[in-house]
Amino acid sequence: MKIRLVDKTIYTVSRAEIVNSRLEIDFIDKTAEEVQEIFSVPANLETIELLTDSEEKFGELPGWSVLGGVLLNNETKTVILTKAIDVTEQRLTSAEANALSAKTEAEEAKKATDINATQITDLQLAVVEIYEGMEG
Repeated sequence: MKIRLVDKTIYTVSRAEIVNSRLEIDFIDKTAEEVQEIFSVPANLETIELLTDSEEKFGELPGWSVLGGVLLNNETKTVILTKAIDVTEQRLTSAEANALSAKTEAEEAKKATDINATQITDLQLAVVEIYEGMEG
């Protein structure tokens, strides 16, 4: 199987399949860096044509706009493409929000611990003063 990008470049692939709203394309004869470079131009992703080994068009996969990454599985490099430009940003934003929330919770817990430590210290001082007053 082969694919042709908008810039008319043609690549041999072992699989091109839509899985969970993502387009996955498997390369065997390219490095991960080469695959990433091929798909780093967003305009090239708009319509990916599927070709037979003799380079006759038998289908197309339109509307891809975002390189989601390249997965490595032994000799196979799988490029992941998505249609929504903000899918990755949403994931990052969500992860950042979770990290910020965890940081805020940790800071609040530390403040509470500091306050409790101060209160314990004041209480201990009061006990010492009472004890000293009883001795005198």
